[in-house]
Amino acid sequence: VDIKDKKQRIDYIQRLYEGIQEAKNQNEQIKKEYAEVTSHLKDIQLMDQALDEDKVVVLQTASAIDQLMKERDYLKKRRYKFNDAQRQAMENFETTAADDVKKLKNFEDYQIKVKNDLHQLESEKQLLKSDKRDIINKQGTLRVVSKVLAGILLVFALLMLTIRLAFEVDVTVPVIATAAFAFLVLLVIMWEARANRTDMVITERKCNRAISLLNRVKIKYVNNTRTIDYMCMKYRVRNATELEFVYDQYQRAKREWARKRESVYMLNEKKDILVAELKKMGVKDAEIWCTQVQAIIEPKEMVEGRHDLNTRRQKLRSQIDYNTGIMQDFIGELERIRDIREEYAKDVEEVLAKSKEM
Repeated sequence: VDIKDKKQRIDYIQRLYEGIQEAKNQNEQIKKEYAEVTSHLKDIQLMDQALDEDKVVVLQTASAIDQLMKERDYLKKRRYKFNDAQRQAMENFETTAADDVKKLKNFEDYQIKVKNDLHQLESEKQLLKSDKRDIINKQGTLRVVSKVLAGILLVFALLMLTIRLAFEVDVTVPVIATAAFAFLVLLVIMWEARANRTDMVITERKCNRAISLLNRVKIKYVNNTRTIDYMCMKYRVRNATELEFVYDQYQRAKREWARKRESVYMLNEKKDILVAELKKMGVKDAEIWCTQVQAIIEPKEMVEGRHDLNTRRQKLRSQIDYNTGIMQDFIGELERIRDIREEYAKDVEEVLAKSKEM
């Protein structure tokens, strides 16, 4: 920098002043951090020097806090196998959910029985329809036999009449024998036809009864199906098994939520006790130890913590010394410039005055 050049000289003085202010601000921030670290180290020393009975209380309280925090973290990470809609349904119908689990099971068991009855009645109806077709076929066969027999008798009568007229032979015996045979066949046909009509009436009644029962069972099936669908929709589940599972999960979650609330209450209570005990020892930052209970419980952790604080303090001390050195160098440079000429001293004063006004 050419000190003789006023513009360069003013800029240089300004940079020196800004450097001094920057180093000063840095030191102020570092000193706050340094004071906190030192205070923390003093707190550790006070805890080490405390009475044994006070140490026991602090250790027991810290252990309780550590256990409660672990339980809280476990419950916080806990996941339950039901969705938000199922949880809302359980909360809305909590008083009836247990009974509804049993009801839905009964409805599903009844559904199986009704479905079996439907299959059985449907099979019975089809069987009766098959019997009706068999009876109709039998009646048809009897009509065919009757017509064939009538035709044969007519042909036989014409044949006998022709023989009697043409050969004047006595055909009385054959005619009587044939008439007797035809009469017997006719009786058999009439008996079978009457039996078929009776069977048809009985089968019709059975079929009508089966259809009536089938319709009644279908009504029960539809109503039961709609009831099951409604209950599944009500709890956002697919069946009774899922409803029972969701209900069990919800009950377990409720117990754990209650434990969580109790744990939070006890945790706050133990933290208050720990803070009070530490303050009795003279510890300044007592609240911070609520999150560092492991250091109280494990001596090794405390040693590592003290070592870390000492390392941090050394680094902060080095930064303070560095910034102090910069300020001293820059102040010395300003004094050197001030001493060169009276004009330069005025420039230094003007820069300092303007900077202070800003």
